[in-house]
Amino acid sequence: MARTPSRSAFEARPGPSEGAVVLDIGEGAGALVVYAPAALEDAEVEIRARGGRWTGRHVAVRRRAVAGGERFAAVFPALRAGPYELRPHRSGGDAVLVASVEEARVREVTWPG
Repeated sequence: MARTPSRSAFEARPGPSEGAVVLDIGEGAGALVVYAPAALEDAEVEIRARGGRWTGRHVAVRRRAVAGGERFAAVFPALRAGPYELRPHRSGGDAVLVASVEEARVREVTWPG
């Protein structure tokens, strides 16, 4: 069973995302969008290169306006091409999701559960 990401008591909670997300993709870099259930709004998702060290790099799951409604997603806007592992931030646990990023592309995946 996937763990629910937690939010640090020291970080301010942002409101719903109202604008577009700027993605820095192109030669050697892509982006990753992680769709999540509404229950994970404001939770943080940590990422690392597959097999690398967990360094604390993370983003929050935010409510995002889309055509016809809203979705909840964490967006990693600029990642080197390659495989990544994700887990709840500061969980100390194993990865709960693996995704590969391709250069000049946006990869979309869904958080388990």
